[in-house]
Amino acid sequence: MEQPVRRRKMPNTTSIPRSETTRAIGGSKTRNSTRSGKEMIDKKNRKNKGQHSARSSSQPLLLPSSPFFAMPSKVHLVITILCVVLMLGLLSGVGVYIWKEHFDDDVSRSTEPENKTSPLDHGPISRSIVNWSQLNFSSNGIIFDAITKSTQGKGLKGILGKGLDATLAKPCNLTKNSNDDGLCLELGDKYRLEVLKKPAIAKRSTTENNLQCFSIHWIPLVANQLKETQEDCFYLSNLYWFGGFESETQEWPMNNYQKNLSAFITGDSFQGNGGYFGSVVEGIFLSSSGLGIVVDETTPLYISVNQGGSPLLCMVGKVGSDTPFFNISNPFLKYDVCQSSDIASLWQGISNKYIPKPASVPSLDLFRYPIWCTWAIYKEVINESTVLEFAKDIVFNNLSFSQLEIDDSWTPHYGDFNFTSDRFPDAVGLIKNLTAMNIPATIWMHPFFNNDSDAFQELSSKGYLIRELDSDKPHLVSWWRGENNAGVLDFTNPEAVNWYLSRLEYLKKTFNVTSFKFDAGELTWVPGKYRLNDTLVTPNYLTSKYIEMTSRGDLDQRRQEVRSGFRSQNSTFLLRMLDRRSDWSHALGLKTLIPCSLAFGMMGYPYVLPDLIGGNDYGEGFPSQELFIRWLQATVFMPVLQFSIPPWHYNDSKVVELSHKYIQLHEKYADKIINLAKNAEKTGQPINRPLWWIAPQDDEALRLDSEFLLGDDLLVAPVLDEGSTSRDIYLPSGQWKDENKGTIIDGGVWVRNYSAPLELLPYFTKV
Repeated sequence: MEQPVRRRKMPNTTSIPRSETTRAIGGSKTRNSTRSGKEMIDKKNRKNKGQHSARSSSQPLLLPSSPFFAMPSKVHLVITILCVVLMLGLLSGVGVYIWKEHFDDDVSRSTEPENKTSPLDHGPISRSIVNWSQLNFSSNGIIFDAITKSTQGKGLKGILGKGLDATLAKPCNLTKNSNDDGLCLELGDKYRLEVLKKPAIAKRSTTENNLQCFSIHWIPLVANQLKETQEDCFYLSNLYWFGGFESETQEWPMNNYQKNLSAFITGDSFQGNGGYFGSVVEGIFLSSSGLGIVVDETTPLYISVNQGGSPLLCMVGKVGSDTPFFNISNPFLKYDVCQSSDIASLWQGISNKYIPKPASVPSLDLFRYPIWCTWAIYKEVINESTVLEFAKDIVFNNLSFSQLEIDDSWTPHYGDFNFTSDRFPDAVGLIKNLTAMNIPATIWMHPFFNNDSDAFQELSSKGYLIRELDSDKPHLVSWWRGENNAGVLDFTNPEAVNWYLSRLEYLKKTFNVTSFKFDAGELTWVPGKYRLNDTLVTPNYLTSKYIEMTSRGDLDQRRQEVRSGFRSQNSTFLLRMLDRRSDWSHALGLKTLIPCSLAFGMMGYPYVLPDLIGGNDYGEGFPSQELFIRWLQATVFMPVLQFSIPPWHYNDSKVVELSHKYIQLHEKYADKIINLAKNAEKTGQPINRPLWWIAPQDDEALRLDSEFLLGDDLLVAPVLDEGSTSRDIYLPSGQWKDENKGTIIDGGVWVRNYSAPLELLPYFTKV
């Protein structure tokens, strides 16, 4: 029997102590880190002192009768000295323990600079940047500490220029000749650090708060000599952090995610043994304190998370022939630190200031009815008869649909734009039959052209493929359908883009294809050095250009889907999660669906397409009935449903019945989903939201990765563990109606052991 349990507040994590010499930027007043605690103790002592004084004026102080007081005074002195020595030893041990607990061995976090004189005491330093940040100059970098009243003591803490002797910093003049509020420092003969306050962003509605940001910029002092900037690191341990990238494990929050220093570029998690970031990256990192980081998109960015066990998010600008940023001469690191009242207001402020909004909403049919795809059930073994039989079975089982995707292996060679005649002898007739059943047909596309395709020679001769750095030869790459034999379309070449779009139009007109499923687009598929028609300020823009092109591939129907993105929020598409494995795991398994959906929304991509229900069966074995149904339940309240493994395949009427039940439940709430989709076009707000969206100060809401919201008032808590028929559910403050039982529950509680047999999906609406 489930019982509501009032939640306990998590104990505050210990924050990094501030030094006695910590100062407000540009200010002149020193600040003692223990001042507030000392003042409290002093007040108590003054109060006690007053009480003792009152007592002493009215009655004598009587010493207790004890052998100690009968001892000679020299003995008293010896015992007192011994007690003091023992107490000092105890305090020293406690101090060493606290130091080791909160200061990483390989990073000196001493906030006590060797030089007691701050660089801010000399030279023409501009006005205070922000009254909530402090800089402290140490021999291991500039200790950064930003705490506001709204953060309740849990501020953003970090080290600027980790490992650099900041006590030797010298003031300099800002490169921008304006009235900017900021400071400029030169550290040695290699680096310049500029910190600039930016104009506050006014709130746009009564539910928002102002956003205050300042820019941090590392600039090399010598041209073409340095390969990387100094490293800036921020502590993860005292806050909950949410990162702007897709990943294989998709930790939410990202505090337990581990990544050694890697180029922050779009990548396929199945490629390179999982060593890359995911297909979607945006340099946006939010913390539960209401303070966050937005990295300038042109920065040649490398990032590490929890490297070597240190609870740090670290960033460095890095260039060179062995990096993806080989065509950038000088390294730099530029990012903004922004603050609002809480994490929800922070996201809205950052969205308003930094994130583009969708140009339009995808086809509304996609939000109402399921997509069906041939991939997981047939893989590349498809032909005319299998596709037609698949469509007929969907109709026979009375299952609804928005479109049917003909996936991999419909062309003679990869890069061709015609159906292969041996397996699709009458492709026109096939799609005509689908159209007669009112099923729109879409086909799988990609940016690769194998050298045995008809298009390869044409594209190569016209210079429409990405070329070798020092020649006009195509830069051949490997992908999952070819080994060092594929050219990649040069998306920076307008003529190449127009050529590609013309071929898409050919497919529409010749075969009556409705739209397209665009695959790949990640930068990691173009390794090494190469040459583009138009030099990009950051290689990630190659992904942006690809997505921009694909969005033009279906301007009318708006049914296309993509799987990669970088600064692509203003294009129109469904953003598909990377292929999921058919298991329950947190490694591209069922447990990553909710975190990935939330991460996409946080990055400004609201039109999320969860991957195929039940996964892709990549050697894990065919998904069990239980996994299939739990997967379906987990996606019911996400924007779009997508099937490939069909429910009738299990030869069990219960699976088909439950599929009907949950497809109909999705359709019941389709109008709500569509309204949220239309709202996203205007505001950028996600359709699925984390619990902290409505409870930004709630520790439980901040750390949960197994529940989510549809809008602000529908909470979903699917069962995600194999064999489980119950789960614990957290309900934030407010009143919640259990939609399965009709009961009302006062929020701010854990509902323990909520009964959820296989046929039941727990969900609640806010009253």
